[in-house]
Amino acid sequence: MSLLEKDEQILFRELRLKGSLNCNFAVKKEKSGFTVKGIVNGSQEFACSRTLELFERFFKIEVDALVLQEQDLTQQEEDDGSEDFFKIKVPVNQNEVDLTETVRQLVILQEPMIPVKEEI
Repeated sequence: MSLLEKDEQILFRELRLKGSLNCNFAVKKEKSGFTVKGIVNGSQEFACSRTLELFERFFKIEVDALVLQEQDLTQQEEDDGSEDFFKIKVPVNQNEVDLTETVRQLVILQEPMIPVKEEI
């Protein structure tokens, strides 16, 4: 098992993901960099805080990020100081952007503080 596969397993365990995480992004060139917009959806497994029964909860999250290329950077940095969007800084010579941390944070932020299974 590669180090990347191990990291992915830890990520999925931490997020309590059930099944796959579906991501659909669109990238647009802007004056100052790129905007990344899209949707992430999937489902998580929680234990009901009342009954301790396991249940599945579906989610759909909007992603809004600004990617800026900067001369003096040697590696990618996340700047989550804005409440409206994520800002990701990358070195000018970097040809790709890793959105893993951005998606991880968004999934965690949408989780209920007290998970309760809805009665049907």
